[in-house]
Amino acid sequence: MRRSVRTNHFTSSSAAPGTSARSSGGSHHHKTRKGRNQKMENTLSEALRGYPTLSLKERDRRWASVRGLLEREGLDGVVVFGSGRDNADAYLTNEAKGAIVLLTPEDDPVLFLGDVPLNRFDAQASRWERWVDEWVHGEPISALASRIRERGLGKARLGVVGLTSRMVGEWAGTISHTTWTRVLSELPDVEWADVADAYESIAIIKSPEEQVLLRRAAALGEEACRAFVETARAGGNEHQIAAASFHAIIAGGGWVRWPFMLERAGESMFAWSVPEWFESGGAPRILRPGDTIAAEIFAFYGGMESQQQIDVCVGEPSALLRELESVCVDSYQAGLAALKPGMRFSELAKIMEEPLHSSKTWNTGPMVQTVSPIYNSATRLHPEVDPALSRLEQLPSGVGLDGDFVIEQGHAFAFEPNALRDGQRVCIGGTVLLGPNGPEELNSIPNRLNVI
Repeated sequence: MRRSVRTNHFTSSSAAPGTSARSSGGSHHHKTRKGRNQKMENTLSEALRGYPTLSLKERDRRWASVRGLLEREGLDGVVVFGSGRDNADAYLTNEAKGAIVLLTPEDDPVLFLGDVPLNRFDAQASRWERWVDEWVHGEPISALASRIRERGLGKARLGVVGLTSRMVGEWAGTISHTTWTRVLSELPDVEWADVADAYESIAIIKSPEEQVLLRRAAALGEEACRAFVETARAGGNEHQIAAASFHAIIAGGGWVRWPFMLERAGESMFAWSVPEWFESGGAPRILRPGDTIAAEIFAFYGGMESQQQIDVCVGEPSALLRELESVCVDSYQAGLAALKPGMRFSELAKIMEEPLHSSKTWNTGPMVQTVSPIYNSATRLHPEVDPALSRLEQLPSGVGLDGDFVIEQGHAFAFEPNALRDGQRVCIGGTVLLGPNGPEELNSIPNRLNVI
């Protein structure tokens, strides 16, 4: 028998530590703008006070880390293509421009933009400190090739980032065939080495300054979860609930990136993806007793990603939902207890997957992943245990563990245990940072099933 689970009945007493609780009672009449703004301000946790940014000291640390990669790999430089969801150029520039960056052991980076960066020259430009002074106007590939030849690197051994990637759906890279063909044509004597994995392995470890931004991102995700639950409780429809979550992130100075949100609502579900109404239109689900509505939230701040898995049940959960929640909580707690420097990611994944096997449930998404770049644990493990899938012509195959590494202090994870059976799904969890004092939970609201 699985142990009972205390479910989050999300009321004013459920507010996160350091946050002003908001009453769930009272009428829902329209309030003045001043009143709404004041109420919003009162809900900001201490982690949301101020707007932290990265320093030039952090810039120099990053550049030194990448130059260390060049030395280890015997490279004369690296060309980073910023195309793709994670904008690899931003690690060197602190600007997610989707640009091309050239870094060598001795020279500062050069940014190849294609056009004049007007945001550096208008009246607002001085609000931000730029990391890279030199930018090149004009067609990027020709300009890159010209600069490489000018530096005497036309026959050098250069690293490249962008031919492959850890990002889901970008494993084959983010550089187009046409672009890479042009690079090879312009620089026929350069020896290229794919260093995406090594580059991303550097970026994935969060420095003390990056951890400040990560905590801010996770705090925004916490506010997004709060807005998600409160809007559901107030009778909002599926679209309004999602919109409230986005609003909480952006109003706090954050942003979202693709896939923006995964979400599903209804009395029964086993799919998990971007909602159909994002892509195809259609009416929102109007929540009824017995429904659940769940979302995977991608809350960014300053380019730093956090993730939250919010799951809400309308009315008292069924016995099955409680059992699935218990599986997820067991997985979450087992991962939290095990997480330490020196263990392998595959070991953490195995520990968090064990409750699935012992309960005869399966998962759609990974039980744990990094943020970010992303390493995922296995998806869709043993769907054959679910009678609800017996009507399918084929069972889903999923994707296995996608890479492995030794866990270090500074790695951050999305703990997202999910369990399915008989057409029901529960998914919980938030961002967990392995800090100097061990695992640090950066979220609380999404760590249980929320009941309204």
